[in-house]
Amino acid sequence: MTNSYKEIPSSAIDSVEINTDNNTVLIQYKSSPKTYTYSVESAEQFEQQFLAEIPFSDDPATDDKSVGAFINQSVQNGVLQMLVN
Repeated sequence: MTNSYKEIPSSAIDSVEINTDNNTVLIQYKSSPKTYTYSVESAEQFEQQFLAEIPFSDDPATDDKSVGAFINQSVQNGVLQMLVN
């Protein structure tokens, strides 16, 4: 199953597509029209963590969640492994 997330409240991330069938995550950054594909050990677990990072408040000053920081941390920690197309 593939779940797409667009219009994410993020200054860095344009869209995220999570495929739980093949454990891949496709990310399009706002800085590039290219879509980057990453492998992840458990797409279902990653999706739960990703959804927990989406801020629900309209006031960024009161909401410390950041989708871009979460994605960056996931790449830095090796949770997301870039696949070469």
